[in-house]
Amino acid sequence: MDTTELQAKLASLSHLTPSQHEWLERLLFQLAFNDSKQIQATGAVGAGKSTLAMAVAELFSGQYNVAMLNPPLDEAKAQQQLMQQWFGAVWQADSSLAEQVNAQPSTLPLLLIIDDAEHFSNSFLQQLEALPCVLFCFSVQKVADNGLVLTLGQITTADAEYLLQHENLNSIELAARLASADGNLHLLLQSADSGSAAEASQQPQTGFRLSTMQLASGAAALVFIAVLAFVLWPEPEKKVVRIPVVPAAVMPASEPEELLPAEPIVSEEPVTEADIAETTPQLMPTVPDEIVVAEIDDATSAITDDNQATVVVEPADVETEPQVAVDYLFDEVQLLAADKQQVALQLAVLSSDAALQRFKSAYPQLMTLTYQRSWQGKMQLVLLLAPFTNATEAKAERDQLPEALQATGPFVKTMQAVQAEIKAQQRNQQSAGME
Repeated sequence: MDTTELQAKLASLSHLTPSQHEWLERLLFQLAFNDSKQIQATGAVGAGKSTLAMAVAELFSGQYNVAMLNPPLDEAKAQQQLMQQWFGAVWQADSSLAEQVNAQPSTLPLLLIIDDAEHFSNSFLQQLEALPCVLFCFSVQKVADNGLVLTLGQITTADAEYLLQHENLNSIELAARLASADGNLHLLLQSADSGSAAEASQQPQTGFRLSTMQLASGAAALVFIAVLAFVLWPEPEKKVVRIPVVPAAVMPASEPEELLPAEPIVSEEPVTEADIAETTPQLMPTVPDEIVVAEIDDATSAITDDNQATVVVEPADVETEPQVAVDYLFDEVQLLAADKQQVALQLAVLSSDAALQRFKSAYPQLMTLTYQRSWQGKMQLVLLLAPFTNATEAKAERDQLPEALQATGPFVKTMQAVQAEIKAQQRNQQSAGME
């Protein structure tokens, strides 16, 4: 899909929070390389799903014939609403919705947005999936096993500053409101003291008022007592704790056992992602279609901002069976020859040669390297910029990438981890060849 016009239109949506803008940028990046007709957006209650549903409708309204369903609606009313919004026609109960939609002419492709999709039955959602349209489902949890899944991230400090700028809160007050909201935008927008102020206004005014002189004299007396107590209070007795020293002979040195490279933790979502690059790096989800954004997919391969890399200890090469030659299809030989102390910048993970060609056509100026790996039984193509001497050099290159690519969250990865994935794929192919 050509998203150039959509990117320009997104910049004009000034009512969205920074994280909502970032989510829509991730969406457009995915659609630029994917042909997915089903997109699921999942997020907690109050995460801003309804706002994003309206933003998607506004964003795509120029290129698509858009219809939107907002439960609670029964299935009959939902079908009536679809026919009315798309075609200005009346739904007929004696024929299927798909037949009626296919019989209607439309100058634009159809797009359907469902907010709170979990309120509809699975059978009705399957009917909607069969329609000739692009389908967006916004829900708390996944409502289908197919399609592209993009998770809404947590509310950020930048979101809170944007939404509460009219209240002139200091940083401490802002952090307190953000913590009490616990990811719910509705709670964030409520004044923290609105409830207590309302309760106080309802309490009867009883008691008596102290005079200004009485308050001043009482305060002075309290200060005097506090100072006197501080001066006369005895110092606590200092206790000396002795730590026994264990002789070196008691603790014999031993070589650490060699560990296999840690397997990455997989998200429940096929694409998260991405989850793409929150303030805390996300883990790489599985790939349903053609591309997964450049999320951190291996806990042992990412380099933190302190330029510290988690070292992956490769297992010893023990040749117990005859080796089968592996024909590399991409840049594996060049990557295996690199110094394992160097680093790479991972840009994206693709699932087909066609997606790879589209990526290279979109960014012809990038001299990328590609290698193949297996992920949960599916083949993936990993795109890198490499090698770099250190993480600082790689991050400097990341800052020079096009904005649309930066928004997907490219991250620094050790060459040692890259080589471990290539060798793991090599062992898989050798095992398959010997079988």
